[in-house]
Amino acid sequence: MNSLKDLLQRFKSNSILIYCVQIFIVLSGTTLGLLFLDHEPLIVPITLGVIATALTDFDDRLSIRLRNLLYVCILFFAVSGILEFLYPYKLLFILYLSLSSAAFILMGALGQRYATISFGTILLSIYTMFGLGEYSEWYQQPSYFVLGALWYGLTSIIFYLLKPTQALQDNLAANFNAIADLLLSKAHLFDPDNSDNIEPLLYQLSLKNSLVVQSLNMTKGSLLTRLKAARANKNTIYWLNLYFLAQDIHEQATSNYLHYEKIHQNFSRTDLIFRIQKNVKLHALSCQKLAQNILNHQTYQSDPQTDLAIANLEHSIQLWIAENPHNLEVKNLLLILRNLKKIQEQFINLSREQNNYRQNYFQHQDNLNLLDDDIHDLPDLWLKLKQHLTPQSALFRHAVRIAFVFAVGYAISLLPFAKHGYWILLTSLFVCQMSYFATKSRLKLRTLGTILGVILGIPVLYFVPSIEGQLVLTIIFGVSFFYLRSKKYAMATLMATLMVLLIFNLKGAGYAIILPRMIDTLLGCFIAWFAVSFIWPDWNFRDISNTIKKSNQATLDYFDAVVQQYQSGKNNSIDYRKARRSAHNAQIELSSMISSLTTEPNPNQALIHSAFRYLVYSHSQLSYVSALGSHREQVQDTQVLDLMRWCKDTLFSVLLQQQPLAEDQVQAKLEEIQQISAQDNLSEDVLLVLKQISLLLETLPELLKLRTALFIQEIK
Repeated sequence: MNSLKDLLQRFKSNSILIYCVQIFIVLSGTTLGLLFLDHEPLIVPITLGVIATALTDFDDRLSIRLRNLLYVCILFFAVSGILEFLYPYKLLFILYLSLSSAAFILMGALGQRYATISFGTILLSIYTMFGLGEYSEWYQQPSYFVLGALWYGLTSIIFYLLKPTQALQDNLAANFNAIADLLLSKAHLFDPDNSDNIEPLLYQLSLKNSLVVQSLNMTKGSLLTRLKAARANKNTIYWLNLYFLAQDIHEQATSNYLHYEKIHQNFSRTDLIFRIQKNVKLHALSCQKLAQNILNHQTYQSDPQTDLAIANLEHSIQLWIAENPHNLEVKNLLLILRNLKKIQEQFINLSREQNNYRQNYFQHQDNLNLLDDDIHDLPDLWLKLKQHLTPQSALFRHAVRIAFVFAVGYAISLLPFAKHGYWILLTSLFVCQMSYFATKSRLKLRTLGTILGVILGIPVLYFVPSIEGQLVLTIIFGVSFFYLRSKKYAMATLMATLMVLLIFNLKGAGYAIILPRMIDTLLGCFIAWFAVSFIWPDWNFRDISNTIKKSNQATLDYFDAVVQQYQSGKNNSIDYRKARRSAHNAQIELSSMISSLTTEPNPNQALIHSAFRYLVYSHSQLSYVSALGSHREQVQDTQVLDLMRWCKDTLFSVLLQQQPLAEDQVQAKLEEIQQISAQDNLSEDVLLVLKQISLLLETLPELLKLRTALFIQEIK
């Protein structure tokens, strides 16, 4: 009985499995269900409508889901109907297809929800071409697409009502799993055998940090849509507090208090560095445990082993201080110890207070303050669109490329040899991405998946000749596609190819489209590659100086918000969290730009080396500010506050105003900080501030040197 209960619990907490069950029910209804009801001609259009609608699915509260479904039905019918009317007029058809697709791409500027709906609508435009000229009335195919949308929407809403918090739980669990990966990556920095391998480890750490920030952004969207409902319930408050916990632990996990080379030089022969590494790994395990508790709706209990490990680390540090009273480097370890204890305090507090979040949720209404960047009115809508109506916008360039790809692809489909040329458009749509890097990776995977799908499709059609058998396989391949599409793109493409081959076999065209499918895929990939390579390619529009300036500006805004709280006292205001979020988002943009350098034609190796080292130093500066932010408390010492303000002003002048660095003044400030740090009885807060200021100033010259090297080298 218990094993059955555990099995049921695991099923309920596995969102991917639940989603696969939903897709199985949906596809069973549009294939075997319609066959059983003797509506075989409707299988193809309704199934295609379902697939397009499934790709527009987006996590939202019930009222917005219903509104989104209404939008989808209207758009599907309108777009498909217009294409039906324009079908005899080839020039108008091409113009409408390309321009409307570009307009839908630009709708992505309004937010992820609109970008998702737009993509599904563009996909349906191509699906409409599959059945043009086959129906006696213009409204038949559009209506069948809408029926498919309604069928998927109905099942989606039913599954949502069964467990409305599933997506939010998944996102929160993903947050803590991503933070766990970040901590495990950071633990490598405390391996004494990696003393000569610091910069590559710091680069990997910056990539892990990007994944955490992206995950937190997704969770914010899921929380925000629920907080906009009539009122927040006890579960919403609990999830919100977990989100704030994830933000705080992330800030602490990204904190850096030292040059890692020095800790290896001073402590690699002691047990201290090993104990620090053990504690970092234990915190990672705590994050993984909390993620699993969130998925299973279980209460989190902190691990006593972590308390013991931290106590033993503290004892070892105190013992080492007693044996080496004049070594100041141990103060860095005290800062790390303080950080580790603060993370553990967060977990202990959660295990004590989590039930209070639910029971006394009316007392937590003041915490319902997430930054809402959704559309509020028409001026806001126009503002979001206007900033992308320029070639400097990556979204605008992508929209123009899609318009070109569709115009060329459809023109080729009119040629005699391209009977099924709409496959060119379908391939180009999935392959053509906003960046050259993403498109290049999709090219290989799409081509490989399609060719394998066609090769495997031949024996499938031969050995499974019955309609019933092929429809069963269509369901299996369809479920596999939706399961794999975000995990393994090549395998997902293979499954989609097999699914569509079987669907088209219902029209008697299974074998007929095998060779054209391969040719059209190659043509679609070539057109997509040409578009991203020659129509405003990224490397001609990447303004590395502006990207670096934007990152520096965001980091300094974050630093300014931190300094204000050291002056006035700690608070977790929305302005502070906005500054923190913007700094990490800007770092993601910088990381993405630099990571894509290696994929471009004729990469500049000197530029790549300088760029990767710059990313390491830029992320280090952000981590020094994060350390200040994670321990922010009001400081009364005016000398220390003056040093913070001087450091902030210096960073602003050299990083943003590009004034020359007065190295003699910096050296004088570092000596002043060293003298103050040598004093006895300094508070932990003062010691932390002094250390972080010195780290920011010590790494500044190398950061400026790398920035100069990047600006000198022309990017073409």
